[in-house]
Amino acid sequence: MVVSESSGILDLNGDWQFRQADQQDWFAATVPGCNFTDLQANGLIDEPFYRDNENKLQWIEQKDWFYRKSFVLPADWLEHDIELVAEGLDTFCDLYLNGKLLGQSQNMFTGQQFACAELLKAGENQLEIRFRSPINETMPQHLAAGYTYPAENDKSEEKLSVYCRKAPCHFGWDWGPRFVTSGIWRPIYLRKVPKARISNLHFVQQRLSAKLAEFSFVASYQLKQSCEAVLQVRCAQAPQLNQQLRLQLTEGQTTELKFQLAQPQLWWPNGLGEAFLYQFDFSLTVDGELLDQQQQKIGLRSIEVVNKPDADGVSFFLKVNGEPVFMKGANYIPGDSFIHRMTAERHQADFVAVVAANMNMLRVWGGGVYQDDVFYQLADQHGILIWQDFMFACSLYPGDAAFMANVAEEAQYNIKRLRNHPCIALWCGNNEVDMGIEKWEWPAKFGYSDELFSRLKQEYMALFGELLPQQLQQLDPQRFYLRSSPAVFWEDDSDHLGNHHFWGVWHGEQPFSEYQKRIPRFMSEYGFQSFPVQSSMQRFTEAEDWDLGSEVLRVHQKHPRGNKLIHSYLQQEHRAAADFTDLMYLSQVQQAEGLKLAFEAHRAAMPFCMGTLYWQLNDTWPAASWSGIDYYGRWKALHYQAGRSFATDLLVITEQQQQLQIQLVSDRHSTQQATLALQLLDFNGAVLWQQQAGLSTPANASALVWSMPKAELLAGKTAEQLVFQARLLNSSGQLLTENLYYFVPAKQQTLSRPELSIQSSIEGDCLVLQLQSRSLVRQCFLEFSPMPANLSDNFFDLLPNQPKTIRLQAAGWTTQQLQALLPSLSWRALGGFHS
Repeated sequence: MVVSESSGILDLNGDWQFRQADQQDWFAATVPGCNFTDLQANGLIDEPFYRDNENKLQWIEQKDWFYRKSFVLPADWLEHDIELVAEGLDTFCDLYLNGKLLGQSQNMFTGQQFACAELLKAGENQLEIRFRSPINETMPQHLAAGYTYPAENDKSEEKLSVYCRKAPCHFGWDWGPRFVTSGIWRPIYLRKVPKARISNLHFVQQRLSAKLAEFSFVASYQLKQSCEAVLQVRCAQAPQLNQQLRLQLTEGQTTELKFQLAQPQLWWPNGLGEAFLYQFDFSLTVDGELLDQQQQKIGLRSIEVVNKPDADGVSFFLKVNGEPVFMKGANYIPGDSFIHRMTAERHQADFVAVVAANMNMLRVWGGGVYQDDVFYQLADQHGILIWQDFMFACSLYPGDAAFMANVAEEAQYNIKRLRNHPCIALWCGNNEVDMGIEKWEWPAKFGYSDELFSRLKQEYMALFGELLPQQLQQLDPQRFYLRSSPAVFWEDDSDHLGNHHFWGVWHGEQPFSEYQKRIPRFMSEYGFQSFPVQSSMQRFTEAEDWDLGSEVLRVHQKHPRGNKLIHSYLQQEHRAAADFTDLMYLSQVQQAEGLKLAFEAHRAAMPFCMGTLYWQLNDTWPAASWSGIDYYGRWKALHYQAGRSFATDLLVITEQQQQLQIQLVSDRHSTQQATLALQLLDFNGAVLWQQQAGLSTPANASALVWSMPKAELLAGKTAEQLVFQARLLNSSGQLLTENLYYFVPAKQQTLSRPELSIQSSIEGDCLVLQLQSRSLVRQCFLEFSPMPANLSDNFFDLLPNQPKTIRLQAAGWTTQQLQALLPSLSWRALGGFHS
């Protein structure tokens, strides 16, 4: 957004004032922001994430909060029509301009425009926005209903979140705190209204092949009166598409601009080609005066979601540009409880991590928010497909006319905002509500009569079976709509039917090996928890809190059985932790190794299974959670493992009926010649068996490439001291991928104290570490203090006498600063060994 007066924009962000409505004193505020961060900035509350402060701040949601800003309006602005644009108001509020009511808002997810010229004056003006408590606002609706909606993640008795079009996770979740915010969470500004402007551009792709693209833009306008205008379109990447049209514009008119492009460059997901974008610049001129300019980047690609009966059941997979593509990625939640703090830089860091982990899809989960524009722009640039939920999760919702109208406006706003992005792969109505209706025993839990539950389900279908698909049919008809995810339920024998959320591991307390047995057509949720690493834990707790039974850790563990489950699973695979620091480390190792089984099982089962999206990429606050990246941006062991398991080529080593087998999975759409190099080593590096064989890699498929009786391989050898290594080399001898297999759990392995050699060098702003050991180092974790960036690899196994290079890219750091880091380097490995 341009924020200069010459552009017709008067920025109202930055310095504001706020107060608690029942008190007189005003304090400094920052916009975009919220009441919690403004209270903290003024020293009126302590850091909300620190220790058990969450419990002490629940009074805030019960209060009304007033925000105000004085600003100076140049006199010449009054010659124009002017509107106030508020891109995000959280949530129930009245807006007053110079003491007079300007308008109201009741939906966090919908941008607002208010005509305001009549209330403005030259010189000083005052805008005041009065936010009403979401709790007090919705309580009368709850009381009038006479029953409670089944929003079980809403951490209150009344479950008022369902009445609010506000991030459901603000009211609590099983990974996040309850901070029910109020405030101006997205930009706010005044804008001159010209005689004519482009109100919307809709990109529509009619046909696409490698030879020809046919597409159009449908332009809508906002006019003060009918006029003659010139619409000019330029495309830097394809100037042959430039157009200039002379138009006679009338109210309600649209213009369709049609284009044909020979030999188009296609947009591809990450790992399959360039995410190529064409930039179109539109300008609207009336009487020689430039009135509006807009820019639209598009990607030419076709996406088909194939969800239909087949020989194996019911498929669920994506075709991109006609090619089936295995989806590799994670679920994405709001990156901060106080969502305005998600800057462009933090979004960029997330996408750097996503690309580094070889992902090609994120699911924007339905209990959070429709993400910022920059999020989708980054997804477009990096080739990351987005599974976009509407913001509904794990509950039934009201069906009255006012609520439905509010949702309709929300859907229209966000569909129009997002539909031109090539990254948007599909829309999903909600998260797990079909599952809740079928499996979560809501009538028994909440006392619903048969008649009431029947009506609630009818209202559910009116919202998700009628309203949302109707909006999409009108505004974005080319994209696939899924009513609810998952399609079927993990408790049933239904792995062959559509997309799944599998929670037998964790919620069902089944062993990690179930991931190798319960393989669905598409896995859109599954996961396991871990703690952050020590340096992150130190930022929000004290050493005295480091006990599984401490009150502080209970506050930062939102799953009722979470800490117990982490510990009980550890006992099955690992030796007892030496201390809590060791427990934090082991929890990450366990999480990564457990999900490694799932990653590999899903990919090896292609094309039966064609997607794996784990829960969850990121954190909304510092806590024990299912994330692969903690709140402070530190990559956990899980994220590093995802990068290995999501590589273009993958070797999957399993034991099947006493046979050791290797499945080669490749996302490449063509075959290549390669060499499979295998060896069996003891933990001191002695090679006990080896073999090499040439092969042709499968094309976008999985193939069995090697098998051998386990007894034959292990004959006369001690399994507790052995590791099997498989490497895939290209025709030039370069390593494409590798994997390791251990024959017994970690707690049974005979691990000796490793002697790790670390040599360092500096290349610009990159610290390079050369590691080597004469004995096996399992799950080697390296850490500096401070940690300026994430390492290129971490939580890895270092085989004896096989050197490994690790890089730390610290943008902007000098050689001297990097050298000063070296004395702080520490490492830890399985067996409790560290230095």
